[in-house]
Amino acid sequence: MADNKKFKQGGMETVYSDINAEDTRNQQAEELLFQAWDVAGYHGQEGADYYPRTLRETEEMERLVKEAEAAVEDSSDKDLMDALYETRSVVEWSKQRHWTFSWWVVICVAIMGLYYFFTVDTDNVKSTADMPDEQVQAKLDAELERLKTALADEQKQLDIDTLSESLRDFYQDQYDYHQERLETFSGYDTNQYREYLVDVAKSRVSDDRWSGAWCFIWIALYLFACRPRGYMITKRRRETAVATGAKRVLFAIAGALVGAAASLKVTTTITKWSDGTTTKDDDAMIVTIMRFGFIAVAVLIVLWAARIVIVIATILAILRNYEWGKVIADPKKAVREFK
Repeated sequence: MADNKKFKQGGMETVYSDINAEDTRNQQAEELLFQAWDVAGYHGQEGADYYPRTLRETEEMERLVKEAEAAVEDSSDKDLMDALYETRSVVEWSKQRHWTFSWWVVICVAIMGLYYFFTVDTDNVKSTADMPDEQVQAKLDAELERLKTALADEQKQLDIDTLSESLRDFYQDQYDYHQERLETFSGYDTNQYREYLVDVAKSRVSDDRWSGAWCFIWIALYLFACRPRGYMITKRRRETAVATGAKRVLFAIAGALVGAAASLKVTTTITKWSDGTTTKDDDAMIVTIMRFGFIAVAVLIVLWAARIVIVIATILAILRNYEWGKVIADPKKAVREFK
């Protein structure tokens, strides 16, 4: 794991000056090694490295490293052998796929999925079905009144001569929608409206279950997608640095909210009355509510950020980390591509 982290960050232990270019016995091996480094664009610059950034570079470096290893005549040259070993390790790492998912994203989305599953209100369906006729009629009357009020408000907006075209279209759509619902519900009796309410309750239960299921489906897709090959990781180091910075900002905001909650203090007011008695009042309840509010906002920010990140990251990773053109052209290569 530590080696994988080192490879992801880049860097190298061997440079041109470490190789004894005057050793004629290994001259060919050294030249081939230098050529392999040049393939990755390493020319001795400070801070640069010899990590390949494309499949072509990786394959070319592998070929040159094999030839360099075969060309070694004096294996006692420790610097050369160490350089070959390190370069071989870089090439092998660049060829393989590696997990790049973020645990915080997986955990947060899993928490949201569990929340949806455990808060499904199946009892609401039964209670709605068992609702007395009087209560159903009251709900129907309230809905009809709400629709009439909405239609009146929308008609007032449509009567404004200076209303823009886009707003007029919006209010007209709303008016038509509410008019249609009013006509429909006006013909309902209590049994029909009860059936409608039961269908709405069932739909909410189904939506909550699917919301929870989709959280875990996105997790599975995210884990599958976040397995780029090493050379892809090298190519996107700058993007990774930006993403890491954005994550730090997110957690800094959440941490600031939690810190604000922790800094809130309870104020106690002591009042001494003329008869010598004293009373104490404090704002502990208000402070507790504010603390809970700050922490809840911090948690919600992180959870919803994770849900947004997992969708964007999954779509981008699936498109970028797998060569779908080759898979479509030759499905038999799909297994090799996904390994």
